[in-house]
Formats: sequence, structure tokens, C-alpha cells
Amino acid sequence: MPSPVHLIYARKSSESEDRQVLSIGSQIQELKELALRRGIEVAEVLEEAHSAKAPGRPVFGDLMRRIHRGEIAGVFCWKMDRLARNHFDTGQVLQALADGKLPSVITTDRTYTADGNDRFLGNFELGMATKYIDDLRQNVKRGNRARFQRGWPNFRPPVGYLEDRATKTVIKDPERFDMLRRAWDLILSGSMRPSQVLRILNDQWQFRTRRTARRGDAPLSHRQLYDLFSNHFYTGVIRLRSGETYQGAFPAMVTREEFARTQELLGRAGHNGNSKHEFAYSGLLSCANCGRTMVGEQHIKPSGRRYVYYRCHRRGADAKCAEPTMPEQLYEEQVVAQLERMRIPDGVAWWVRRHLEHSLGQELAQRGVSQESGQRALKDAMVESENLLTLRLRGLVDDETFVRRRDELSDRQAAIKVELERPQATPAELLGRFDAVLNFARRAPDSLRNGTPVQRRQIVQTIGSNWQVDGRKALYLAKAPFSTLTRTATSADWWTITHEIRTWLVGYQASSIPDLTLAPYARSA
Repeated sequence: MPSPVHLIYARKSSESEDRQVLSIGSQIQELKELALRRGIEVAEVLEEAHSAKAPGRPVFGDLMRRIHRGEIAGVFCWKMDRLARNHFDTGQVLQALADGKLPSVITTDRTYTADGNDRFLGNFELGMATKYIDDLRQNVKRGNRARFQRGWPNFRPPVGYLEDRATKTVIKDPERFDMLRRAWDLILSGSMRPSQVLRILNDQWQFRTRRTARRGDAPLSHRQLYDLFSNHFYTGVIRLRSGETYQGAFPAMVTREEFARTQELLGRAGHNGNSKHEFAYSGLLSCANCGRTMVGEQHIKPSGRRYVYYRCHRRGADAKCAEPTMPEQLYEEQVVAQLERMRIPDGVAWWVRRHLEHSLGQELAQRGVSQESGQRALKDAMVESENLLTLRLRGLVDDETFVRRRDELSDRQAAIKVELERPQATPAELLGRFDAVLNFARRAPDSLRNGTPVQRRQIVQTIGSNWQVDGRKALYLAKAPFSTLTRTATSADWWTITHEIRTWLVGYQASSIPDLTLAPYARSA
């Protein structure tokens, strides 16, 4: 076995805790001069650019293995904190000194050996280094939390926004913000697929990402577009990986309702939309018997005519599902029959609209009371946050309870602020929404017969949810206000119907009723 040797270990992290530390080259030069003054020959130099705040450094791990094999006579390092800054690595170094596996650690200040006094001082130095990291971590978390509460992220904002380094805030990108907002409008129209929006954005509008030192000035990719349409940041909300949310102080690109509607139009988050065939209702229907998703398949007749069917996705199942396939034409005939029932007779529509005009003013006055209640709830939540902090400072609340309750109060305040900042619609705007419902109900049957796959899917998603197929019958849960509209032809209780429609109008979500006039009918044979 070869004789143990002395070596140099030099480490520097690129992170903030090592800002004042010498570079690796400077450390090595200092330690070589120290070894010459001591008359010790250095056989090897180990370099590592890795943070020591957590275990897992590969060069340090190899060094400790060599120490336990008895190959190391001593280690030169600039300071003890170059070896360890976490409890696990600290324990390894001190235990190696205590066991005599590591004869000495030589720094620019002193030499640490197995002697109890040396190990005590070494433990103190390493403990201070670990404490510094712990304090730094807490300070960073506290600073980030304060920044989140002020409405600013601690990360680079997504495309469409810029960092204002002078004020440390987030502002609109003057070249890209409005262009991306127009892209949201295209997808919300329901007349275009994401791939079509991407072509318009890159080819017609010549969109290019912002140039940085290493990348940028490139068209938006398909993946980037889907990431954009699924990023809550564009709603003016900061959402962390932990699930915490904070109301942002930067301008929102879309409303939360528009964002939710976009997710419905996309089908599912992250789906790239690349498929060999295009099925309007793929992933939307489920089997009532076994709960599996119905998948689309097409058959081309010798005449060239295309027929689409939906069958239960029973591939790989132990037992075959007995649910028969659902022809797309039969499914649409049933949906059209439902849409026809939602057409309000002109006389009923006139009566309902006239009474809505009289009642909406009173409804909006009640919203003023709700605003006052919201302001009180926000004030109470802020007072509770201050009281919670006081209890924590007095040691009356443990860390886990404090963090959990603080996050709950932060989420509540953000939700209340969003509700208070929601723009209040005028009676004229609410009546316009009612007219949009009437227009949708009037055009929907024809649009479903002749519209694009995107339009047809959009109509089905608008009127209902939880679509199932049971014995070639389409079942669903009707959404408001269409669950109300289906009763207008048979019900004489128009007062109740008017009240239900009024309630829905006041709580209406923007973009939930598509405008079927935005795109021409273009259904392929």
C-alpha cells in the first residue's frame, strides 16, 4: 500500500454565500506557499466548483473515501468552511479527525488534529459555517416572501414581460405583450387550433423571442406556445411549486376566466395536439359502463366518404367492455336535438329581457354591499396575520403552525383582493351577455352540423360537462344557463326562469359563451 500523501482541496461556489471567497486559483496559490513554508510536499490538488450547503459533492465524496482507506496524510484548505457547510459533511470531517483517519487539516489560520481542543475549534468553525448557511437560507426565504407579498416574482418573468432592473419590478414587453394578447384572443375565439395560432404568430406577425446573451431572437416553438397558454403568470398571479399563490402587482395579460376557458379549449395541459387524425370529441366522451375514455377512429368508404366512430378504450383490459361504438353522426344528432330545445321563443325572450332590465339595477346595488363585506374580510385577514406574527415572536406558536397558518392567510388575502378588483359590469353589459346567450342558442344547431371540429367541440363543452355514452345515448350535465333554457318551451314559470338567468348573468364568466360568427363554417366531408 502506498504511503499516505498530503493534498490540497480548493472549493468555490458560484452562489451568493461565496461572494467574498478567493477564487480557486488564488486558494491553490496560497496553500502551495503555505505547504512550502511548512516543508510539506503536496502530491495532488483537488478542485471543486460546487455549493457545500447540502451533501452530494462528488470530489469531496471521493476525498472522504480515500481518507477512510488511509491514503491521506493531511488536507490543505483555505478555511474549514471549504470542506463542509452542512451537518452531514461536518460530521464526516470531525469523525475522521477523531478516529485518526484524517491526521490533520491545515488551513491558513491553524492546524486541526485529533486533539480535543483542535476538534472543538474545528467543530466551532464548521458550526459557524453551517449557521451562516441556515441564516442565509432563512433571510432569502423571508426576502422572497416579502417580495411575493408585494406582488413581484423572484424569477425571470415569461415571454411578454420584462424585468425592470432599476425598480426591480416586472413590466410589459412593449414589443411582444400586445402581440401575445392577440394570440390569446385567437385561441379564445374557438375558431383556430394552437398550430394555426402559432403559424400566424410566427409567420404573419413575425414574432421573435427576446435576445439574450446565449439564446433568443427565434420563433416561438409549439411547446413554448402550450407553456404560454398554461402559465398562470399571465393571469396576474404568482403561483409557486409549493402551491402557494400571490396576487401579482404586474399587469395581467388575460383574466382568470379567459385562462380557464383556454384550458377547456386545449383539452388538457401539455397536449401537443399532434395526431394523425382529427376527431372533434376525442378525450371528451367517456363510457358510462366502465368509465374509460372513448377514443375516435375513422373508416374511409370506397366512395371516399369519411365516417367517424367513438369506442370505449378497452385496450389492455382484462375484460372487454360491452358498450357499442357511437357513430359521430348519431352523437351529433342527439346534441342538435338538445340544442334545438334551448332556443327561446321570441315572446319568452322579450318578456325575460324586459324584466331583467328592471331587476339588474337592484342586483348590482347588492354587489356594493358585498364589496363592503369583502373589504372587511380583507382587513380581518390582515389583522390576523399581524397577530399571528406577534404570537410567533413571543414564542407562543411553533414554526410548523406559523408557516401553515401564514400561508392560509396569504392565500385568503390574495383571493379576496382578486374578487375586489374584479370589474363591475353595468346593466347594459349584463343584457349584452344575455343577448350573447340568445345568439349562441340560435346559431349552435347549424354550427354543430356544419362547423369546424374546433367549433363543434367548443359548443359541446359550452353547454355541458361529464359527457358519457350509454347504449349509444349521449348523457351529460347541463351547464348554466342552458339547463334553464331547456325548460322555457314547457315551463310557464317565467319568473323563476328570469331569476335563474339573472343570477347566472351576475356571476357570468367572460368568454364562456363563444361567438359562433367569428369563423366561417368549414366542415370537411
